Amino acid sequence: MKANPKRVIVWLLVILVPLLGGVAVITLALRTPPEIMVKIIEKQFAAVIGLPLAAGLAALVVVVLRHTEGPIKFKGLGFEFEGASGQVILWVICFLAIAGAIRLLWI
Repeated sequence: MKANPKRVIVWLLVILVPLLGGVAVITLALRTPPEIMVKIIEKQFAAVIGLPLAAGLAALVVVVLRHTEGPIKFKGLGFEFEGASGQVILWVICFLAIAGAIRLLWI
């Protein structure tokens, strides 16, 4: 059984992107003095933690949907998006929905 290169790349991205993002956050946290990190997180938690997680989650949704259902196509409001443009539009919609939820639920 020969592995499909696209499938391998997708799964590498699904695994590596969150892992590398976590490593970057941990590295930043370890290199920044604790008192400064606490102030930044307290004042700007949604921006520092929420939006990067929203971007990653939106990308994960797009990649998983693309992988499980094939090419993404959108039709509506006189527009038609297929292929890469469909993925970009879906990512934007997912990101805005998640960021909007963060904004609405932020106290």
